[in-house]
Amino acid sequence: MSPATWTPARSRDELVALCRQHWNPTAATLYALAHRTVESHAQGCEVIDEDGRRFLDFACSYGVFIVGHANPQVQARTLAQLEQAALLPWGVAHPACAAFMAKLASLLPADLDRVVIGNSGAEITELTLRAVLAAQRPRRRIVVMRHAYHGKTLGALNLLGQAGHRQPFLPLMQEVDFVPFGDLPAMRRAVTPEVAAVFLEPILGGAYLQVPPPGYVGQVAALCREAGALLVADEIQTAFGRCGRLFAFDEDPTVLPDVVLLSKGITGGHTAMAVAVMREALVQRVQSHPDFHPRWLGSDSGGSPYACAAGLAALEFIEQHELPRRARLLGAQLQAGLARAAAAHPQLVLDAPGVGLMTGLKMRNPAVETAVAAGLARRGVHAGHSLNEKAEHPVLRFYPPLTVTAAQIDQVLAALHEVLAELARRPAWTHDLANQVVKRQYRLPEGLLRRLAGSPQRGPQRGPQRGAQPFTTC
Repeated sequence: MSPATWTPARSRDELVALCRQHWNPTAATLYALAHRTVESHAQGCEVIDEDGRRFLDFACSYGVFIVGHANPQVQARTLAQLEQAALLPWGVAHPACAAFMAKLASLLPADLDRVVIGNSGAEITELTLRAVLAAQRPRRRIVVMRHAYHGKTLGALNLLGQAGHRQPFLPLMQEVDFVPFGDLPAMRRAVTPEVAAVFLEPILGGAYLQVPPPGYVGQVAALCREAGALLVADEIQTAFGRCGRLFAFDEDPTVLPDVVLLSKGITGGHTAMAVAVMREALVQRVQSHPDFHPRWLGSDSGGSPYACAAGLAALEFIEQHELPRRARLLGAQLQAGLARAAAAHPQLVLDAPGVGLMTGLKMRNPAVETAVAAGLARRGVHAGHSLNEKAEHPVLRFYPPLTVTAAQIDQVLAALHEVLAELARRPAWTHDLANQVVKRQYRLPEGLLRRLAGSPQRGPQRGPQRGAQPFTTC
């Protein structure tokens, strides 16, 4: 189809067909089997599908829409900037970018004031790794947490704590040590004078939402200081109030990272942007490298005026509306409800980890996680599915916008109670059997998947079923 004749997909069937042709045939089959409707638009804490059905968004793209969908204050500022200048060539200064960087630096400790802007968390992770190796030469050893998530581009894979994703691309960097998250003795053994840096999520995200023991982040920071290693705090999921503080490392006043990585909620979901904020001393050491080039600390298209205007507006909204405080108060309500659900259904839910509005349910297995997510979708709730069928006990995330209300939290908890009660009536062995199917779903024939899902064997799907889950990926 030529660009001159191209038109947007007009139906769910056409959308799935286009995804099958141009994107991912296996995923398109799975979405078709799920009878998903098409997302139309979103506002505040709600996503609205093609039929006008509303869903409470407690997935939030794993924390992106932190100020609510289509936030009017952020939207107005970004549209105004778009009319003036959206993107400028690399190295060109713009007032919107300068204002954003100054605002961000004002929210961080005084020593963290050199802002490097990119487009994605993986890109900014790679840029930071480059800076670390340049500044700490000849040290090259990096310490990372097991199950950590720092991106899936080839460079970021070196620091990805999920072995299954790294395996097909080995050998990668040999000087990377993976230690269990929250295990201080293991960290003490790992952080030697040969270590260039420790990359640490203050709260482990990904499919393994895990809160460390009290004082853990401060103790890791102390080990880094003693060994002369840099501390890189990956706050891509945790920053901007998600955990009840503006930044998760603020929990311990003794912690001063050398680099802070930020993304996801930084523009309120209005455009992709990621940032590394570095200490001045680190930047000077990078620049002292004999082969230094300014592009080591830059991105060809990162830091556009449009993205910076969105980022500044989102930061101002977070401050004005005290969203970290809201996350602490409403997070206590959500966490208490999730803990009650876990206690009532121990055969399905193992734990309810969380801090602030970064919460979740640690499930019996991936099949239970999928069943709970689907059951919530039928009741008008989006939850953050881990999409990790290899995790033994994945965590179904509940990351609502920080503008969520107490009534909306109660509505989600009521829906969750219904779903778990329904699943609890089935024998436990059926969940384990279903898990074997989930683990093999990408290798099963399409015909068998259709039979298991109760879908027609041939021909197109006949449109969304009542209560279907919106089709949001493609």
